[in-house]
Amino acid sequence: MLSLPILFHFNQHFNQYAEIASKVCYRNLLKVLRSHPSTKFNIHISGTLIGALKWLDPEPLEIIRDGIKDGQFEILGSTYAQNIPYSSDDWDNARQIELHREVIKDTFGVEPTTFWNPERCWRGSLIPLIKDAGYERTLIEDGILRGGGVTAQNVIAAKFGTHSLIVIPDDETLKHKFNFAAWFGRESQLLNYLQKNEACLAYAEDAEAMGLWGWERGVDPTHTWKNLDHLLTTLESQNGIKLIHFADAPAPQQIIESIPDGSAAWMNASLKRDDAPYHEDGYADWFDFNKRSPKLTHFKQTYSIIRSRIQEVKAATHGAQQLKRAALHAFLSNQYEYGCIGIGGLNYMGWENARTAVPIALAAKFADEPKEFVLIEDCNGDGSDEVLISDGKQLLIVTAYGGRLLYWFDLGSGRQFIGNQLPVLMTDYHGDGGYPKVMPTRARWLPDSSSTELTDVMPPTPFGKFFPDWVWDGEPTPFKLPLRSTETNETTMPLIAQTRAFADHVLLNSDENESSPEDWLDCRLEKNGVTFIRYLSDELTLEKSFRISRNNAVATYILRNHDIQPRSFRLRVTHELCPDYAEVIRGGRETLRFIEGRMPGALNTRTQTALVATATRMWQSVERRVDFCALTIGLIYDVTLAPRSEQRFDMRLERATLS
Repeated sequence: MLSLPILFHFNQHFNQYAEIASKVCYRNLLKVLRSHPSTKFNIHISGTLIGALKWLDPEPLEIIRDGIKDGQFEILGSTYAQNIPYSSDDWDNARQIELHREVIKDTFGVEPTTFWNPERCWRGSLIPLIKDAGYERTLIEDGILRGGGVTAQNVIAAKFGTHSLIVIPDDETLKHKFNFAAWFGRESQLLNYLQKNEACLAYAEDAEAMGLWGWERGVDPTHTWKNLDHLLTTLESQNGIKLIHFADAPAPQQIIESIPDGSAAWMNASLKRDDAPYHEDGYADWFDFNKRSPKLTHFKQTYSIIRSRIQEVKAATHGAQQLKRAALHAFLSNQYEYGCIGIGGLNYMGWENARTAVPIALAAKFADEPKEFVLIEDCNGDGSDEVLISDGKQLLIVTAYGGRLLYWFDLGSGRQFIGNQLPVLMTDYHGDGGYPKVMPTRARWLPDSSSTELTDVMPPTPFGKFFPDWVWDGEPTPFKLPLRSTETNETTMPLIAQTRAFADHVLLNSDENESSPEDWLDCRLEKNGVTFIRYLSDELTLEKSFRISRNNAVATYILRNHDIQPRSFRLRVTHELCPDYAEVIRGGRETLRFIEGRMPGALNTRTQTALVATATRMWQSVERRVDFCALTIGLIYDVTLAPRSEQRFDMRLERATLS
């Protein structure tokens, strides 16, 4: 009898592409699995993807939750952001594993006992780390096991010092033959291979292989889902095969004192082929890449600096503990797939945004020793100064130029009201204080109920880059695939985030484009703090200063006309609102709703905490926009200034608790 655990690994960064992956892959893959209710499957889903789906498309999470409840799915744990543990500092690895277990428990109500080793790179010193985190077993590629003298079909117990871990062989050949059957509907290679094996082999593959990879290459994924459905029915009918959870794997047949270090076969293959996915030039294998990659070296140093800032926090008060936790979350989330080929590097927001952990860690230090102050320093390491304002209870962090409110923390409770640091935007990194710039993208066809005609295709086919050459041997040609163009004539605007609060957009003439909150800025230090100055034109200036009043953030605006003629313009002040941010991330899109009426704002429905905008000068209109993990309101003013005159008003963001 062959025990066959089937594992699908779901993973995206905290990025809007998670929504695309869900619509063209995750939803329907999970529905296919659920349509085989008596068959056991294993699921791993990264922490970053869980966070993204909670806001963008929670349906896959609901399907997984139902599958767990019915006993059909076993959930695996891993690192939160799928950084490669081999490449990462073990302090980071321990925190990554802890955070992912917490998110799995909070989202699905279970505590996993099987560990998914990200990107399959192995070192024996990971065994104590994994075991001490509460895991009993993991997977190791069969090629790595054979290098250690292990019969690749056997479940083993691997030792490192006094620790041991059950190891299930992750079969590379099985992976390719299973994918071949699912993509082309040809099952004979797979069945012949399975019939020659016994004991226990694992099929472990990215969930994206069952739809997303093909769609990205012009293949209608509905064909893959139909093939997979048929393949699962075939496997269920095989008397000598039992589909199992990893928790039900056979007992270990060997005890191995040492398994040699090893790297993923797919990365070694990709580094040797110029046309392979994620290829990078100039490396003999993954170990060479891990040793010499400039981007890994650079971010290893960056992460080390950020780690030390977090570790410096004593966290002696409740507020400091909560803020240290938030800083750690930001740090870990932006180690996404660190160590993997073909991803990351300078100006990649998914790594650079780890810097957002630094101002949050600084807030935690202030929460340990609160006091009143106004400071000017580059508190997030993005190369630009920020202004920090605290009354000993609240902390505001404001851009030195333009006076946008980047962060707002309550030092006593550790709650966050402004910031939204976790989403990774579809744009390059321009600094934590830089106003984000996203551009329209071409909309693409998404799967629907219509069918796509099958087309004759010769090897290597659109899937060829994922296969070794031997997979085509003896297979009749042509293959049939449903090919279609996924490009459309429409464009779509990606979601935006991290615009922050008190962002001032100005339109001087109706026939011009609105100027961004970064244009023509200056600031000056005065007796009572910092004044932020914006030159709207040669004749017009906008001055703004901040203060904290009764736990609220208040900005005083002074609009000046230096001309001898009257001047008019439109001012749009936007506020990106995410009250009780940690609960927004836990709860997803349903957590926030707009507040209508004379005090527009956003309500956190989990905590009943609201942020509302008020002003001593009434606005002409209000705009509302759903952003990525926040709700944004815009207060619009039509301003006319008499010659050589000024107008001033206060605008505040007020905290409120709604019953």
